[in-house]
Amino acid sequence: MTRPLLIALVLIAYMIYVAFKHKETWRKLSIPQIIGVFITFVGVVSVSAVILYYGSRYITSAIPGEMIAFIVQFLAIIIIIAIAGVGFAGIASKMTNGIIPIQRKNQKK
Repeated sequence: MTRPLLIALVLIAYMIYVAFKHKETWRKLSIPQIIGVFITFVGVVSVSAVILYYGSRYITSAIPGEMIAFIVQFLAIIIIIAIAGVGFAGIASKMTNGIIPIQRKNQKK
């Protein structure tokens, strides 16, 4: 089994786990809201993956040092994931009237 396939399977398994963990939240949403959240999630993940793939190739080709290229790549990954997470949470919140993102029990609104 290749590494990307294993990572994809772990991600899918985790998404199924989270979906079952928050089934009460899903019951609060209408079918169009669920479809919209799913499409938004797939879109954000797809755009982020494309940016990471092509952006990391572009960055590493422009930076001569291997260690510096790794550090810059790592920072770019953190920034892109943070922007994607905040962007998805904002879009999903508007689509679901604040039901998503799910607030943790120990967090204040």
